[in-house]
Amino acid sequence: MNSTDYDRLIDQERKVLTSIKEEGEKLIPEFKNITASYIRELSIKLMKSYFKHKPEVTRSLSAEKLDEMKLEFTGILDSLPEHTSNRFDDNQIWLHREEIPDHAVTDMTYSYYFEKRSAKSIDEAIRDLIGLVGAMLIKYELVESGKDFTWKMTPGGIPQYANELPSQGMDHHKALNKLMEQYKNILVEYVFAIQNLKKAEKAKKIDQFDDLRD
Repeated sequence: MNSTDYDRLIDQERKVLTSIKEEGEKLIPEFKNITASYIRELSIKLMKSYFKHKPEVTRSLSAEKLDEMKLEFTGILDSLPEHTSNRFDDNQIWLHREEIPDHAVTDMTYSYYFEKRSAKSIDEAIRDLIGLVGAMLIKYELVESGKDFTWKMTPGGIPQYANELPSQGMDHHKALNKLMEQYKNILVEYVFAIQNLKKAEKAKKIDQFDDLRD
């Protein structure tokens, strides 16, 4: 293969890589919207559950406190799109923006590691955002900190949802799962595209070195 052929191949691989990155970027706004909707659903579900299963606590709250809590809860729900957007600006989630290390160029399992790392970051972000409601439930004593294992406290004293993220009765769970599957596929393609590009660049250098030796 001559230098022109290598340049053509490298240019083609770069175009593939650019296209994959663009796909990843296009997915982010939809991811933020669907995630905010899912967290809103789960927040309402949790609130109803605690009111139902902790009647002794809700009965002990004055009308003024109940109104205050309802107002605070409405504020949390209204703020979810902004909080979700900010939390999902984390580059630890969007790994199609990250270069892969040299050792990964020949590692056919690296894409599996990559997509698992992203999925873990997404899961943690969702649990952190549900913590907004967790903090409010603790404030009004519907949750006893350290005794309710639905929540775990982070080192900074912020509650994080600890149970399995529910799917039953959650309208937006299916859409969220679909997006996660789409992004997983993008990351797999992204890693392979970088590997192909790096291999083409390396092959060109080796060929040029061999030409010099000849």
